[in-house]
Formats: sequence, structure tokens, C-alpha cells
Amino acid sequence: MATLEELEARVAALEASQADYRAVIAAINALRENERELTTTVRDQARRLDTLETSLADFRQEAGANLRSVDEHLGELRDLVISLGNDRP
Repeated sequence: MATLEELEARVAALEASQADYRAVIAAINALRENERELTTTVRDQARRLDTLETSLADFRQEAGANLRSVDEHLGELRDLVISLGNDRP
């Protein structure tokens, strides 16, 4: 039969093991919370990137349309200058 000292040593070892287990659980919970925060941050950044990509595509289309309009106006001005030059004696 185990002595009182042996039983006390076993209880102390079990308590220490249980404390280690609690520390591991606390660390896992902290890691889980960090993972949640990182997931939220990544999700938010992905949304911002999607919005930025859409805005950039819209800007490119608008800029392209503006450049085509400028080209058309320049062509009209060139034709006008040429026609005015041909009207002079």
C-alpha cells in the first residue's frame, strides 16, 4: 500500500499535469483568437482589393473613353485648320 508521502507526491504530480493542460488550453484559445482576427483582417483586405480593382477598371474605361474623345476633337481641329489654310489665297 502507498504511503501518505507517495500519495501526496502523486497528487502534486497530477495537479502539475493539470496546470500544464490548462496552460496548453489557454495557449490554444489564444491562437484561435489570433486566427479569427487574422481571418477577419484578410477578408477585409480582400474586399478592399476587390473594390480597388473595380475602381481601377472603371477608371481605365473612363480614361480610354476620354482619350478617344480627345483624339476625335484633335482630328476635327486638324481638319478645321487645314480647311482654313486652304481657304486663304
